[in-house]
Amino acid sequence: MPENTFFGFLGRIQAEGRIPPVLLLYGFNEFLGEHVIAEVGRAFGQARSEFNFKRYHFDSEEETGWEEILDEANSSSFFISAQKVITVVLRDEKKITLNAAAKKALAAYLQKPNPHAILIVYVSLDLSRDDYKQVKKEKLARLRESLESPHTISIDLDRTSEGEIRGFIRQYMKERKIAISADAIGRIQEIMADDFVSIIHQLPKLEAAAAKTLSLGSEEVEELITGVSSHSIWDLTEAIEREDAAAYLDILKYLFINGVKPSFIIGTLISYYHKIYTAKFLMRHRFSVADIGKVLQQPSFILTKFIALVKNFPDAKIQAVLKLIYRLDYESKTSGEESARISLQSFIFQIKLLR
Repeated sequence: MPENTFFGFLGRIQAEGRIPPVLLLYGFNEFLGEHVIAEVGRAFGQARSEFNFKRYHFDSEEETGWEEILDEANSSSFFISAQKVITVVLRDEKKITLNAAAKKALAAYLQKPNPHAILIVYVSLDLSRDDYKQVKKEKLARLRESLESPHTISIDLDRTSEGEIRGFIRQYMKERKIAISADAIGRIQEIMADDFVSIIHQLPKLEAAAAKTLSLGSEEVEELITGVSSHSIWDLTEAIEREDAAAYLDILKYLFINGVKPSFIIGTLISYYHKIYTAKFLMRHRFSVADIGKVLQQPSFILTKFIALVKNFPDAKIQAVLKLIYRLDYESKTSGEESARISLQSFIFQIKLLR
């Protein structure tokens, strides 16, 4: 059966306005399935009611069978009020495996699905990423075979690119007349790391925060997403510059307690020191302080202090610090979160050794 990506399907349905009669939604990022269902409902073009929007949950307590659901689909007719969107949510791993009767009923329906009904099979499991991979490899492959037909489209909710996510954020904000800077989107990606796609969950929160100003910058999204003021990050870098280990460790503890991931802190430090390195380069090429501030998007209220730091930062030291922080970044991505926490705690002492 044809396989679509999440963004590919959204683009297709928005362009064509036609909905395939049978959809299979699956992926670890299963929350995206609700966005697909909502878009199907929009394209369906009818007010949602208990009659034409049916949802069945297959879990450990579900008693409804596939035969009953397919009878419901077949009862749809060309009358607008009698057309239906039927969603079958598979919440129990055991329910992914179809019995002989279910396979027979589905095979018969898939030969000639009702054109006035849309059947959505939505796999929504509470599993870890590793457990999901195993289920996808075994049980989901068999489910796809059972739903194979010229009328079925499957959507792999995990096949999303970073470029598509960035484009979705921009378009979402544009439709709401909110200006979001490229730096803010980059900051979102840096904070979310491997879970970048889950920012789609938080877009309504970002939208609400920008209701008055109709704009979003990197500092706003940082605090909105992490729940921690960016000032705490600046305090962390100031403690590093003073080589104040006690203050550094206290701030680090505060960030960890507030749920800030090590990958976010490391990303922030990389960005911070890279800005110092870039500023030194621009100063050598006679850029003005104002121009440096614009290039690096430094807030005016810290620009003077930042430039003073850049002037007093030896070239050899910035190169050594960047080597340390890039090594820390590599280790955090290969050794796990707990190892990254320990490495961050020892970072201040490695800085002291650079004297």
